[in-house]
Amino acid sequence: MATTRTWIRQDFFQDRPLELVTSGEFCATAFRYETGIPALKVENSRSSMVILPYFGMQVWFVEFDGRELTQKSMFEEPQDTTKFGDNYGGFLYHCGLNNVNGPADGEDPYPMHDVLPFGAFRDVYVETGTDDEGDYLAVGGTYVFRNSQELHWAYTPELRLHEDSTMVDMTATIENRRTHPLEYVWLCHMNWLGVDGARFVDSCPRDPEHFMVIPTELGGDSSRAVAIREWSQAFLADPTAGDVLDSASQVYDPELCVNCRYEADADGWAHAMQVMPAGDACYVGWDTAKAPWALRWFCRTGDEDGVGIALPSTGTCQSTTYQKEHGYFNTLEPGGTDIIRWCFGYLTPDEAKGMTNRIEAILEG
Repeated sequence: MATTRTWIRQDFFQDRPLELVTSGEFCATAFRYETGIPALKVENSRSSMVILPYFGMQVWFVEFDGRELTQKSMFEEPQDTTKFGDNYGGFLYHCGLNNVNGPADGEDPYPMHDVLPFGAFRDVYVETGTDDEGDYLAVGGTYVFRNSQELHWAYTPELRLHEDSTMVDMTATIENRRTHPLEYVWLCHMNWLGVDGARFVDSCPRDPEHFMVIPTELGGDSSRAVAIREWSQAFLADPTAGDVLDSASQVYDPELCVNCRYEADADGWAHAMQVMPAGDACYVGWDTAKAPWALRWFCRTGDEDGVGIALPSTGTCQSTTYQKEHGYFNTLEPGGTDIIRWCFGYLTPDEAKGMTNRIEAILEG
């Protein structure tokens, strides 16, 4: 299949936008935010997104069929910092691979979601070509982590957008470059705009073995602490209580997380949607072979409004020690490679109905 790959450099990114690639309905434009962060705007006829190719390969912003669907936050632009909470306004963050989530009390400290969210990527490229799905535009690059006598691995994600599509195909290649086995954890944090009245439709049964609400405990008896504590216990008692977003009756301030084990289709893929009141939907699907878990994450404070419909993961939302104790690390032999596959995007009402039928068939067995 024919492809054209353009390798790009940081000095392409200036205050004035520069079109790097145009091909049919595709366009990739380099620019630089006022905060100094290089950014790449990628477009087809129905989708537009901003990628930060040298800054974690984050997807900062997404828009499908003219609808902005990135979480609401206090950050209008990416900030030049690697402290997670001081720069948390983007749509997609790669997380891992040495640690994931955050450390538990008493554990050695490590960065929230580890090194990938703000990793300095290299070998960045834009590619156009044709595959089995048709014409596409792709963006990719590589982050290399080295720690003498311990770790040496490479993480290479690629985002692929097809012609006339509102679906984004993602792959991440993980390579162990040492002569010793690599144990790794991984998560992809995708943060959609929460919409009151939206329904969660997914292939995760609402039983204790598949859907595990993790109560949020702030400590103390402030009104905020009491509110999230009471809602956490109500949600824990009835896992269906959060299936329709309702800011009047639900409390996700500051946040709440659910560990989910999804049922997969015949191809090994799990599926999740936020179906909005008009019937259209935000969608996430992933191959469960290397990511058997997904987290559902809520943050609806008034100042923030974000919903992680499904965050594909090797494990749960607990600390790295917990992941090791429960066997939630993947293992790569010396020189070995894993490929993780997932996708996200927007579905029209008719497409959402079709996906609903597909999900119902999975749950019916």
